[in-house]
Amino acid sequence: MCHLAVNTTFGTGFPVLVSAIEMEEPTALPTWHLLQKIRRERPDIVPVFVIGSDLVKDLKEWDEGERLWAEENFIVIHRPGFPLKDELPPHATQLEPPGNAFTLASQELSSSEIRKRLRYESNFGELERSAMQDKNYAMVEGLVPAAVLAHIIRYRIYDDDYKT
Repeated sequence: MCHLAVNTTFGTGFPVLVSAIEMEEPTALPTWHLLQKIRRERPDIVPVFVIGSDLVKDLKEWDEGERLWAEENFIVIHRPGFPLKDELPPHATQLEPPGNAFTLASQELSSSEIRKRLRYESNFGELERSAMQDKNYAMVEGLVPAAVLAHIIRYRIYDDDYKT
């Protein structure tokens, strides 16, 4: 789904790489260790970790957080409701649209919220819950790229009743 999101959002010349490097691991790698693995396996690229402004304040508390903060490259994207009051990591660039020309994120939304909505776990009223159970995806349309939503629907990614 990451490939679909990137390939349908950015042009072919945009320097973004979606990697399956972590798929080989038995469990998710902490971010610092993942970036080190990327450097070992792909010395031709400089990894840059993209985070929302909501994550900056707790970054030093992550596994190897002090090293992550001091050594790694970041792009910090402003998320509504999470102004950057604290300092940024030393190798960070804050990404904001020039002159408020556009909005990068218009609401507090995460991948966890998308999954909750698709699994009917959000705090919906009965009308919304019924619509989602009837496969009316209006509650997530526009929140993920259309190609990603089509993939989720086609392969029943979050359909607990469907067994492959």
